[in-house]
Amino acid sequence: MEEARCVITRDGRSAIRLAMAGDFGRAAHPELRRSLRRAFERAGRGTVVIDMAETESIGSECIEVLLVGYTRALRGGMGYEVTGAHGPVRQALAVTGLCEPPVDDMFDSLMAMIATPESAG
Repeated sequence: MEEARCVITRDGRSAIRLAMAGDFGRAAHPELRRSLRRAFERAGRGTVVIDMAETESIGSECIEVLLVGYTRALRGGMGYEVTGAHGPVRQALAVTGLCEPPVDDMFDSLMAMIATPESAG
């Protein structure tokens, strides 16, 4: 697995992009916390976009950091968006509500609802 790294760039006039790449297991949470703090400082009152297109894996400690960031954005009236998550990373984040569930999961859920007979009543 690739070592975790975070890169902060300006994404338009009012958005800051924090690109996460590699393995975000337990050891990576201090770096993610520092990077997210810097992203918020640079964003001012704008939006923080978390780009996870190159994130290979994520542990509970790093998910917690992202949830704290979401709460901070809500309380501060800022935008906060998680993009590009895929595979198991997206599945883990979907449980928290940080991103939409994968299309396959939504399809499976819909098919289960359709296949379930209505209760007689």
